[in-house]
Parts: sequence; structure tokens; C-alpha cells
Amino acid sequence: MTNLSKLNVSLTKHGAHKIALLLAKYDKDEVLNHLWGTDEGINIESAQAHKNLSVTAAGKVPDVWNKAREQGEETINALVLIAIIFSHNALIRAMQNGAGIVPLTGTIIRGKQLDEKAYTNFAHTIEQLGFSTEHSKNHVNYDLSKLFKITGLNGLVAELLQLKLKTAGWDQKNSLQDELIANDFHKVFAVSKERFLEWLTTGGLPAEKLIEDASFFLATDELPASKFKPFKFSAGHNKKKTGKVTVTAPKSDGTASLLHNEMQNKLYSELVATHGEKSVGTEVPTGHGTSIDVVVKTDKFCRFFEIKTEQSAKACIRQAIPQLLEYAYWDCEADKVDELIIVGPVQATPEAESYLEFLRNTFSIPISYKFYDINAA
Repeated sequence: MTNLSKLNVSLTKHGAHKIALLLAKYDKDEVLNHLWGTDEGINIESAQAHKNLSVTAAGKVPDVWNKAREQGEETINALVLIAIIFSHNALIRAMQNGAGIVPLTGTIIRGKQLDEKAYTNFAHTIEQLGFSTEHSKNHVNYDLSKLFKITGLNGLVAELLQLKLKTAGWDQKNSLQDELIANDFHKVFAVSKERFLEWLTTGGLPAEKLIEDASFFLATDELPASKFKPFKFSAGHNKKKTGKVTVTAPKSDGTASLLHNEMQNKLYSELVATHGEKSVGTEVPTGHGTSIDVVVKTDKFCRFFEIKTEQSAKACIRQAIPQLLEYAYWDCEADKVDELIIVGPVQATPEAESYLEFLRNTFSIPISYKFYDINAA
């Protein structure tokens, strides 16, 4: 009988996520030889690595990790996150309890889902592996949607979760899918049973298509004012995965994500060339649990950029305006930002330009649209 309490590993040892760096560099049969002292900045406790990787009693690292290596860094990071979560029953419960209203998203709060050091380490893991959307001392917001966009990840996840269930004593009388659902593993990913099984068995995207920035538009939780922080600019950019993108054909969620990343990477470089590295930041926290795609802040002005990937300027504008207005004015401060700029991959029509001009002239909203020709950049 499956007993998830058998899944346990140290939650107070820091650096478990760095196993992803070793997997990207070494064959799975070499990884355990480099846990401590051979690679700069990497010191991982052996017992922790063994449990996270589901190493056999004979010391063999499962083949699933070389399969992940074949697919690249994004797959490695995703599978490492899942391995860490499903190596401890406390993390499984934390993710289940932290699941948000918006599918594939959630929040882990210090002292609620996890205590002190366990929270600090897990929140850092979520951020370092690329799934955090907001990270503070007391909470971390996460978005797992890109897990469902990585080709071939579903099969590796099924293989890995089977190993975790066996460690937990699964007698295999039920099918793997039935056992996963019986233990509410779908809730870890904040999705319905149906969507989870669809992805796990077919690799297809979940049936319900999420709009871009769904966590912003659909979430209804409101933190009390005491949890808010003043907006504080921070420079810097974590370069994101890109790939072949197009704006001439209907796009999948995966293509939209890559296009957004491509635009953000190149816009950051362009703005740094103009204003300097110390004046440009990406994914800058607003202080209210959200983040701004790109911010330029100098001694003379502050500009917020919101990137959209829709197929018309009107759609980009429609989605970006409520975000930019909230980012800029939720604190009811008129002088936080000087310009609000919507960045889209298509030219604005005369009607769109007139609309924005009307908003500027009539309501004094400093908003404009920037066409970013990704194919020419």
C-alpha cells in the first residue's frame, strides 16, 4: 500500500537544485562522483542526491535522467523540480495546499505550507529552476504552465513518478494513472484530474487553453495591505529559453512563450545599449505579488514595458492596459512611473494609435505602443 510518509529527504540542506547543473554536464553514471568539491559552487549531500534522483539500492542512477539530458536544460530543470517535490511528503502536501485558483499556479507561504528553513530552501529551488513569478522572504508565487509545453516531458514524469511511488510502497495493483490520482498528485500541479491525465498519457496540452498572463487576469486572492511592499527597482535579466518563433501563423501556447522570451531578451539588450545595465531590469516585482516584464529607471524617468504576443495590436493593447495600470497606480501614486509602454509583435493600426492618443490626451494616461519586429531584430 502506498504510504507517502516513506518519501522523505532533508529539507534543511541547501543546494538540492544544483543537481540540475551536474546533469547538464555529466552522464547520469558520472553525476554522483561530482556531488561535492569537484565543481565550483556545488556541494550536495549524498543522501539528498540519492533520494532526489531515485538512485537504486545498488547505486544505479535511473535511465530517466539520461533521457532528460538528451532533451536539454529546460527538461532537466523541470524534471529536477518534480523529483525534489516528490521526494518528500511535506513538499507534496505543500504544493497541494498551495495550489491557486488559476490552473498551474500557486503560492507557498512561510509558516503556512512550510516552516522556516524548509521554506527558504524550497522557495529558492523554485526560483533557481525557473518557475517562480514572485519570491520574497515570506512567500513564493510559482507558475508551472511551461511544464506542459516541454515536448516529451510527460513520459519522463510518468517514469519518475513510478519510481517515487515504488519507494512509497506502491503494490502496483492499480495502474500508474489510477495510483497518481488516488494520491492527488494532480493537485501538486494545480490541474484537474482530466487535464493531468491527458498530458501525462498523450503529451498534449491541457484541454483548457490559458490566456497569456492568466494568473493576473483570473486570480482573485488579495493579500492584505500589510503584506505589500513599496515598488523597488532592481536591474538585471535572466536570459530565457528561445527557439524558432513566428508571428504569421496561429500560435500554440509554447510558441507564444518562446516569442515572449525572445522579445524580452532582445528588448532588454536594446534598452541596456541605450541606458546601461544599471538602469534596466526584467521581471521586476511590483510589491503586490506581480512583476513587470521590463523596467527602465534612470535619474530622469521610469518606464514600464509590458510584452504581449497576440496577432493584433488591439489584442495586445486590450490585455496589457489593465496590467500596466495596476502595476503603476494600485498604490494610488501618480508619480511612480512616467511612461507605460505596450510592446507587441505586430504594427499598430491607425485606429489603435488614435485610441492610445485619446487615452493620453483625455485622461492623461502616459501610455503608448511599441512595435517590436522580432523577425528583423
